[in-house]
Amino acid sequence: MTDLFLVIDQGGQSTRVAVFDSNGKIIAQEKSPCATHIIDIDDHQQYIEQNPQEILGGIINSLEKIQLQLATQVSNIKAAGFSGQGSSLLCWNSKTGEPLSPVLSWQDTRGKVYIDNIKMTHQQVQQLTGLRFSPHYGASKIRWCLDHLESVKLAQQNNQLAIGPIVSFILWHLAGRKNSVDPGHAQRTLLWNIQSANWDSQLLQLFSIPQSVLPECYLHQDNFGKMFLGNHPVEFRVCARDQGASLFANAMPDKNTVYINIGTGAFIQRISQDKVPPEGLLISPLWISQNSDNNLYAWEATVNGSAAAIPFIEQESGLKITPDIIEQALSISLGTQDYFINTQGGLGAPFWRTDIESQFSGLLSPLQQVTVWLESVLFLLAINLQKMNPDKSLTKIQLSGGFSQSDKFCQLLADLMRLPVSVNENPEASLQGIAYLTANRPVDWSCSSSLQCFLPAVQEGLLHKRFASWRIALEALLEK
Repeated sequence: MTDLFLVIDQGGQSTRVAVFDSNGKIIAQEKSPCATHIIDIDDHQQYIEQNPQEILGGIINSLEKIQLQLATQVSNIKAAGFSGQGSSLLCWNSKTGEPLSPVLSWQDTRGKVYIDNIKMTHQQVQQLTGLRFSPHYGASKIRWCLDHLESVKLAQQNNQLAIGPIVSFILWHLAGRKNSVDPGHAQRTLLWNIQSANWDSQLLQLFSIPQSVLPECYLHQDNFGKMFLGNHPVEFRVCARDQGASLFANAMPDKNTVYINIGTGAFIQRISQDKVPPEGLLISPLWISQNSDNNLYAWEATVNGSAAAIPFIEQESGLKITPDIIEQALSISLGTQDYFINTQGGLGAPFWRTDIESQFSGLLSPLQQVTVWLESVLFLLAINLQKMNPDKSLTKIQLSGGFSQSDKFCQLLADLMRLPVSVNENPEASLQGIAYLTANRPVDWSCSSSLQCFLPAVQEGLLHKRFASWRIALEALLEK
């Protein structure tokens, strides 16, 4: 009898439910879409929401189809796991499970006014949570719901209010009405203390959020409750945030590899057992267990102006950004004084500045403007990769996302960092990662995918001189 493991990966565009065996093979899989709704409030504000009933209904429908596919094999399912959107949350009735709010997407920033009025520095918040203040995280959105939604106010008055990440809502419905949360999702509320692995009383007080409405904090591997597929009970054993789960797709992540997913923005991770990251970087819990010696964290950095900068670059250059244009732009030569200071979406790690405007160095052709934008992404990545390599122990960069489809971009990154770059385009990474963890990290996991590798050129080239010139220009702006 083959042991099977059921996993749910709840993403921004769809939810996938799959069953794996202990070797990493998918036995059954279903997918349900979930729409994102953008509501224009005024010229400066959008609400970005999802329908919780649509998401929950899609999961339940997928589970029913999985049960039909497996037939009598359902009894072989030994455990279930969940990965999901880190910062998306909602409110619901703790007695009936009825949603009292939409799902407020991680992209939604309606609570920014509360962040602006909190009298703490980014550094103080990072010492408590591992993160910096941001309206993308949950605390300010929770406060907004408490202040603006009448259904939420009434439920709170009647002691029937529950608020939490979407994982908590789904587990409440599937696994025995227990309001629980794992460390990864809890941290993204900006209310979770990275030292105590529990809600932080100081932050709860600052945002005026009662702890009684929040989920109970668990470990990544814990008893999150039990659901039934027909008459077969299945225990939810593991929960994790999707970005963290993705690192485990090919079994245990390598401590000497840095992982970059580069799409709208670039998200950079390196695993560590050190809870204090290099200056300017963030840190998140990857695997918090009963044995603290086995705990894993991820040093994190973001580069905001990758694909998010495309509308700006298209407007400035008059060119439509296509894969062919990117390859052409990366094939032309530039002088050492040509550059683009890329602050689209804000200057992320390690600078965290929103007060600097993007600017080109001078008169550049349309194609040159595309080139210096692409180089600016490379240069911002390089600064963060240098931060993530304080002991010079990095041996490889693993790249995924849209930019990884450009061979020239991958080669330039390898040349700039003098490290091999492997490309692993795996849309199933979060699903496979949470399956590996749910199966209790088997040694013979075989989800490994083939990697294309780019080796660095050995010579010191113009690219390094341009990087040095670009850094001087950026530092001059930072000092103003």
